Amino acid sequence: MRHALARRRLSNRALMWLCVAALLLSLMPLYALSAYNHACYDDFGFSIRTHDTWRETGSFLETVLAAVQNTVSIRDTWEGTYTTSFLSALQPALFGEDLYWVTTALLLTFLLFAVWFFLRQTLVRTLGADRQAFWTAFCAVTFVMVQFVPELSEAFFWFNGGVAYTLLWAVALVRLGVWLCFERAQRRGAKVALYALLLVLTVAVGGAKYSTLLLCLLADALLVARALLVRRRDRVAETAVLVLLLACFAFSASAPGNAVRAATLSGGMSAPRAVLQAFYFGVALMGSWFSLPLLVVWALVAWQLSEAIRGCPCRFNHPVWITALSVCLFCAQLAPTLYTGNYLGDGRTLNTYFYTFVLMSCALVLYWLGWAQRRAEDRLPFAAIGTARRDGLRLAAFAAALVLLAVGCVSYRPEGSADWSLWNTASGSAVRSLMTGQAAAYDAAMDARDAAMNDPENTRPVLTPVDDIPSAFMGDALNADNLDYVLSLYAEYYEKQQVTAAEGGIACSWKERTR
Repeated sequence: MRHALARRRLSNRALMWLCVAALLLSLMPLYALSAYNHACYDDFGFSIRTHDTWRETGSFLETVLAAVQNTVSIRDTWEGTYTTSFLSALQPALFGEDLYWVTTALLLTFLLFAVWFFLRQTLVRTLGADRQAFWTAFCAVTFVMVQFVPELSEAFFWFNGGVAYTLLWAVALVRLGVWLCFERAQRRGAKVALYALLLVLTVAVGGAKYSTLLLCLLADALLVARALLVRRRDRVAETAVLVLLLACFAFSASAPGNAVRAATLSGGMSAPRAVLQAFYFGVALMGSWFSLPLLVVWALVAWQLSEAIRGCPCRFNHPVWITALSVCLFCAQLAPTLYTGNYLGDGRTLNTYFYTFVLMSCALVLYWLGWAQRRAEDRLPFAAIGTARRDGLRLAAFAAALVLLAVGCVSYRPEGSADWSLWNTASGSAVRSLMTGQAAAYDAAMDARDAAMNDPENTRPVLTPVDDIPSAFMGDALNADNLDYVLSLYAEYYEKQQVTAAEGGIACSWKERTR
């Protein structure tokens, strides 16, 4: 018996390290590709003031203060999401064109950390999962979140779009994990520190985009309602957090610039219709994101955590109600963009919906697993596998899962793609761009553009559009429909008298800057 248990632990440890290695290998191409990336579009528009400050003073503190001033200005002229505006003003390329790789390092790494931290609080601290089960689940969940993200470029390779959505969604997830830590903390010092951190994160999330903010408001309301119903000792403190988030939302929503931006949109819809449309499109999105890799992840998570679920004191009595509530929370994210702009949102918005869907679906799988285990008295197939002494069966099941996951990756076809290919995954796309030399060619072309724009003697640069661009990167802004606006951003950011976009020596457009 002792030897069988030892073999089983060794087997679990080997499977864990296999999953960790697979995840790290899948991430390496993305980090490698980031070295060839360059700032694009609104990266310039939101950082004009800070770029000028950094160029003139070389002081990081002065640049941060300029970002604060820029945030105040944007609140009056464009939007009230203050955290987004502040972070966007500090895009890495303003400190040096060759530092834009920090974009991927920040966005991708922080997303991984956020999921790791949240799953640790829920799976380990709440369910009591062991290290092997936790790391296997973490690797499986993050693999799907990264490899099949709806819009890769706006998730990890565009600073302005990434910090507004991916980063602040991750901050919201960390905040939820900190809330759970605060509830469990026993020592007064730890409780005070966690509560202070919770307040700081609340202010940060309060300045996020409204899809993320609304999700946080609803989650906070549920946590506070639970605290009040069970008469938790911290119910007053938790209620204060919700009130603070509401105050931040009111501050953001009351910004004069919101009306300015609303006037540029195609028009929204009534609140009741937005809610109904949110449910319709929310369910449609969840259906479209169901895939073989996600099914494999559900199976791996259920298999690895079956023992932890079995030992958890929770009775899992309300799977239908929990599922309905989860679907409502998911669909609520869609309401703000439908209400204000009559659309689901750009790719970066869909990314946050996808992150939420992956985590929510895995949580529901575990809840239904717990409900079934309580009623089947450990007679479920995956429960039997979890306690089997035959290591061969466990390895065969895991190998089958990996094969199915590989098949799902090879046969992946995102919306808009004509091919079923491994190259459509995030890492596959990065590998192809690196191997074909496409990334290096794009980098060389953009380096030449950066050199021209940073040349103080070249006051009237002529820029050639770049057409061959890695699919993981944003397209060249010079190919945008609003070219005049793009050129004006270049002119003001680099302080040029005139910037011209040319194709074959023929000027396509130019913008004169009054200096």
